[in-house]
Amino acid sequence: MGSDIELLEAVCERMQQVGLVQSKAEFSTRMLGKGPSYLTSMSARDRQVPEEVVAFLSDQLTADIEADDVAIFILSEQCNQRQRDQDHRHDLLGWIAHHRALPMDDTVKVLAQPKSTVTASSIRQKLTGWLSRRRVAMP
Repeated sequence: MGSDIELLEAVCERMQQVGLVQSKAEFSTRMLGKGPSYLTSMSARDRQVPEEVVAFLSDQLTADIEADDVAIFILSEQCNQRQRDQDHRHDLLGWIAHHRALPMDDTVKVLAQPKSTVTASSIRQKLTGWLSRRRVAMP
């Protein structure tokens, strides 16, 4: 890759291919911090790209990665919670099936004994830990 403008064009094209940006205008504004026609204009005039623009792009990509890390973490926690909820529902179905097979006196004893225990840290506690370790950028 020869010049910085060729690098920016290649990065923009790749980001468009994978759906991270929809257009050169979006790339120029969101990823470069410039006006919507910046990339097209710089390419047409074969101008040198200032280092600050490449640094801004790098910072934006890093910020997007960190935002995705947080989103993935939250979704993972939600998935784990749903799995625990599902496990509890299966336990409850087992209790109901067991209840139908027992005399009435024994049912209360069975229902009083949980089959599984769940200890979960809250999403807020984990995010606070991430923020304190500066793994997540504050908006």
